[in-house]
This record gives sequence, C-alpha cells and structure tokens, in this order.
Amino acid sequence: MAKHLLRATPDLLEHMSGVSAQGYRAGNLVFLQGQTGLTLDLDLVAAGDPAGQTTQALENIKTLMELAGGTLADVVKIVVYVTDHAHRKHVYPVIDEYFGQRKPCSTGLVVSGLALPELVVEIDAYGVIDD
Repeated sequence: MAKHLLRATPDLLEHMSGVSAQGYRAGNLVFLQGQTGLTLDLDLVAAGDPAGQTTQALENIKTLMELAGGTLADVVKIVVYVTDHAHRKHVYPVIDEYFGQRKPCSTGLVVSGLALPELVVEIDAYGVIDD
C-alpha cells in the first residue's frame, strides 16, 4: 500500500523540528498529526481560547482531509486533548458545529500541557476515504 505525504505548505517541515509530516494517506486511510490553534503556516490563533483553537484545529483538519481527497465526513475518529477539564464545554459545541449529525468516534483527554504554553486544545484525526 503506497503512502502519500500530506502537507499544507511546501516549507512547513522546515519550521517543525522533529516532525516528519502533517499527515499521510495510505490507501483509503488518512492519519493526521494533532492539530491545534496554530494555522498550517504556524501562526498562533486565539491564544488561550479553547473555542477559537478548536475552530482553527478543525479548519486545519478540513484542509488536510481535502488534500487527501476527502472531506470532514470521512473522519471516523478524533482524539481531543484539553489542558483543563473546564475547556470541554467550549470545545465540544464547536466540534458539533463542524461534524453535525455524523460525528466521528471520539476520545477526550485532559493533559497537563501541549507543545506550547498558549495551546489549550489539540485534536488528532483519522479518516477513511471511500474510493
């Protein structure tokens, strides 16, 4: 099964030491790196704002799924990391807006921190694109 590297900008990897890819498509499977309140060009959006960072993370996931040849409807599993349990009430309504009635399976975790102190939400996404 061939793997196809996904990335939003040609120079993205230069800015992310130790990170090899924003995602891969392998056959009909899509595996995305955790997305946060950073744009795909690595600009911080909504520092400390869980709803704003969730919106940015989901916009990134949408873009990467489109690069893979799919849509948000092809996302089958997400893992949501928040740095405070209280953020959940701000995060999940945004997820509901993006996925509507067909929500992916979801795991939610509260963690002590993410890659940058300004980040409060990270979302991993996995997709299956029907051919």
